[in-house]
Amino acid sequence: MIFKSHLSKAITLIVIALLFSSFKVFDWEYDKKYSSVINKSITKIFNNQTYKLEELKDINDPYYIIKDKGKILGYIVVANAPSKFHQFDYYIVFDEKADILKIEILKYRENYGAEICSRRWLKKFINISTNDYVEYNKKIDGISGATISVNS
Repeated sequence: MIFKSHLSKAITLIVIALLFSSFKVFDWEYDKKYSSVINKSITKIFNNQTYKLEELKDINDPYYIIKDKGKILGYIVVANAPSKFHQFDYYIVFDEKADILKIEILKYRENYGAEICSRRWLKKFINISTNDYVEYNKKIDGISGATISVNS
């Protein structure tokens, strides 16, 4: 009798786990603050509230296609990069030609080098084509004290 009770509980848990794993949720959507910031940004940039995000399957990085009614509006990557001791979270929004439209640091966890979060500094990347290799010492000035973060 006890065995049947445990078996039915186990089966119930497995069914619930399978049900929840069938829903597609992007990792960053679990964080309400990140989700809110990113969704507001996409809505403002593309002047569109009905867009859908579709994960790119062939790429290991967390890239998504921003679509509306089957038309590609742009792309977004939400990821993290190394800094001296920790990692920082960021997102980049691209247009349909993969030119950078917006970069924002979502969370920076270091005591030094936080200048990379400055909107003024991040604006230097706007409209840079991803076809061009950007070296921070040539087109973008580096930031003192943010050696690892700047390279990331």
